[in-house]
Amino acid sequence: MSPLGLPAPVSAICLLLISIPVYAAAEAQDWLIRINRAARELNYDGVFVYQHGAQLETMRILHRVVDGGVEERLVSLTGPAREVIRTEREVRCYLPDQKSVVVEPRRLNHKNFPAILPDQLPGIGENYVIELGRPARVVGRNVQRVLIRPRDDYRYGYQLWADDETGLLLKADITDSKGAVLEQFMFTQVNIGGDISPASLLPQTPTTELKWHRDTEVPTPSTESWRAMRLPKGFKLSRTVIRKMALGGRLVQQLVYTDGLAAVSVFVEKRSEHAEPIRELPTRVGALSAHSRPVDDHYATVVGAVPAKTITMISNSLVPAPGP
Repeated sequence: MSPLGLPAPVSAICLLLISIPVYAAAEAQDWLIRINRAARELNYDGVFVYQHGAQLETMRILHRVVDGGVEERLVSLTGPAREVIRTEREVRCYLPDQKSVVVEPRRLNHKNFPAILPDQLPGIGENYVIELGRPARVVGRNVQRVLIRPRDDYRYGYQLWADDETGLLLKADITDSKGAVLEQFMFTQVNIGGDISPASLLPQTPTTELKWHRDTEVPTPSTESWRAMRLPKGFKLSRTVIRKMALGGRLVQQLVYTDGLAAVSVFVEKRSEHAEPIRELPTRVGALSAHSRPVDDHYATVVGAVPAKTITMISNSLVPAPGP
C-alpha cells in the first residue's frame, strides 16, 4: 500500500495526474520567458499587420540590439504617413501630414508587438491561467501556441504564437470573455537574427518643415495627488509621473495601474475655464477602452486594453489624495 492508502499502481497514477497540470503550467511559463527574452535580445526585420476594431494597419519594424540596448524603427505602410524611432531613452514620432515631430520619454510600462509582455512575469499566474495550445504555423515557420485566460471578467485573454526556433512572438490576439478577437498582431514576413545596419534605423522623413514638440517629465510630488479607491483584484499602482505635454504644454499627472500583464493609465489635469463639457460615456476601439469625466475642478481620463467595466470602476473611484 502507498502512503495515500491506495494500491501502489493506483497511487502512482493519481500522483501523475496531479502533477501534469503543474508541469504544463510551468512549461507554459517557460514559453512566456522565451518570448520576453527573444523580443529584447534578437535582431529582426519584418512586416506586420495590426487589426483593431474595423481598422487594419500595416507596419514595417526594424529592431536592433547593441550592447544590451534596443534601437527600433517602425514605418507605416498604409494610412497616414508615420515613422517612429525608439531608443532606450526616448520615442520620436514623425508625422509629416501634421508637419510635426512628437518626442516622449521611453515609457517602461508601454509594450508594443512583438514585445507585449512585461519584464516581470512571476505574478501573472495569480490573475491568469496560462497553458500551451496546439503547435501551428505562422509566416511559414513552426510556432508554439500559448493561451492566457483571465480568472475574472475584469481583464482580457491572450493567444500567443511563438517561433519554435527563436521564441520570437509572430502573432498575438487579444480576446474578450466570449473568445472574440478584439485586436490582432501578425507578422506577414520576417527575418530573424540578421544584421541590422545603423543607417536603416535613421529616420527617412524630411524634417526641414516639421515642428518639434517635446513631452517631458517634471519632478513628482512626494505623494500622488490622486488615487483610485477601487481596483479589480490584482491591479496595483506601479508608477506615478507628472508630464508636461508636448502639444499645448499642459501639466498632466499620470498614474499607471497593472496586474502584471494588462496596464491602465489614468491622466488627470486641471480643467480649463474655457474647456468644453465632455461626455461621460465609456468608449472602445478594438481592445482599448477609455472613460473621461470631471472630478472636482479637474478632468480625468482612464485608458487601457481592458474591459470597459474595469475602466469605469477605476474612473468612478478617483479622488484627490491627502497631502503630505
